[in-house]
Amino acid sequence: MRKNKQAFKNTVLQVVTITLACLSFCSCVSLKTPKRADLVPLNAPRLIGSYPTKVAMEYVNNKDTLKNDRIIWYHFKDDEGKDSVELKEATHFEIRLIDNKHVQSVLYNGDRVLKTSVAKGRLRKGYFRFKGSVSLSGIPPFCWAMESNKSQFGLGKNGQLFIDAADETDGGILIIMAGTPGFTYSVTVPVYRK
Repeated sequence: MRKNKQAFKNTVLQVVTITLACLSFCSCVSLKTPKRADLVPLNAPRLIGSYPTKVAMEYVNNKDTLKNDRIIWYHFKDDEGKDSVELKEATHFEIRLIDNKHVQSVLYNGDRVLKTSVAKGRLRKGYFRFKGSVSLSGIPPFCWAMESNKSQFGLGKNGQLFIDAADETDGGILIIMAGTPGFTYSVTVPVYRK
């Protein structure tokens, strides 16, 4: 009986050690901030402005040009999931810096409020940096995935919105690990005009 308990403790210790070793090789994503000469430092409380819910983007990959819409609203909402019904009706959203740790965004259809969201973060170097997220799913070291992301926004002299974001995914099956180098992107969003 005593040998079984000791063998069980050793097995648990080995699994914990392997799990910690796997997770230690993963890293949180790093957010790269481009240098911007026209950045206006943010201070609270303040109305940041009104912006379109999505922006048309173009990507050049070798000889192919890909076009799609980047939904800007997703950077400012505080809950998970898609807001497809509200986004279908939405014309724009408004951003307000409530204090140094909270930003409020309101989704509109004309003058009618569709949804209100308050997200947490902090002011840092002229930007509002949203609270980063790290999620772990599965059971390390058997089968698992870890995702991390960060984003921030700043304001330009002409009222344009600068958004910088970064995402990374790592994972593994048994002791075989894999990960993406992550990706970062920056978007400049023009002011919404009625």
